[in-house]
Amino acid sequence: MNEVTARKRWIAELLLICVAAGWGIGFPVMKQAVALHPVLMVLGLRFLLSTLVMLPFSAKSLAGIGGRTYLAGISLGLLLGAAFVFLILGLQTTTASNTGFLAGLAVVWVLLLSGPLAGKLPSASAIIAVLFGVAGLLVMSDMHDWHLQWGDSLVIIGSVFTALHILALDKLSVRHDNTALTFLQVATMAAVIMLMQHATGGEWFPQTWDGSLVWALLVTALFSTVIAFWVQTHYQRYTSPTRAVLIYNLEPVFSALFAVWLLHESLSVNVLLGGALILTGMCMPGLLSVLAQRFGKGKVPAADAID
Repeated sequence: MNEVTARKRWIAELLLICVAAGWGIGFPVMKQAVALHPVLMVLGLRFLLSTLVMLPFSAKSLAGIGGRTYLAGISLGLLLGAAFVFLILGLQTTTASNTGFLAGLAVVWVLLLSGPLAGKLPSASAIIAVLFGVAGLLVMSDMHDWHLQWGDSLVIIGSVFTALHILALDKLSVRHDNTALTFLQVATMAAVIMLMQHATGGEWFPQTWDGSLVWALLVTALFSTVIAFWVQTHYQRYTSPTRAVLIYNLEPVFSALFAVWLLHESLSVNVLLGGALILTGMCMPGLLSVLAQRFGKGKVPAADAID
């Protein structure tokens, strides 16, 4: 990999860390709103507001694209919408700790699926990185005496759709206008969530508006959706899907940090240790390469070679 491309990859991965932070802040902010309002209604309004915010900036791109780009964007939105739906349904019938761990298993599915799709086996460094990532999720979830429940199965299905979205985005973002793809994803998400809310007999809009709801919608629509999804769509292609999903698994770490800041919650040892394991997994290929060169054991794939 040449120097310019390597630099671009590092910048892209730093921006994807910002994406994980943008998603992470959504949890403590949403926590206050969903205590007073149905979660599907809040999510539907979040994506609807995001769609309206993006429309003026996406109009030119939308006018210049063809049917294939529309199909690609809607398909990405349906994959992500399915992930959200299964995660929400699963969370209603299982614990938050189980949901946090099982949703993060997307890193495993990306590793297992990306190899066959690329016609090659995953590298040893990628496997080690994923093992560290899964260990970090397990530590953060702090699960004891775990038994598979129906809700857990739904969350696992949701994590598969998350992995499929990441893999599809890796391919489609290099072929289509990224701004149009972002808008179409978000608009499709809004439609999926609001249709689900309607199907369950819920209302699309609250009877009363309060400060926590308005604040949650503004923060999650702008930072967790518009900016985060735009950056993800534009920059994920500069790294591998496996490294991308490892980075996205930092989301619960940022969520815990923002909860300390915004909700004055305590930061547990599990979050610190789990976050350290995930970060170690992200850095593992580079560490292996340095150790191999230091002790003369041959060449190990560097950080930019993980897939």
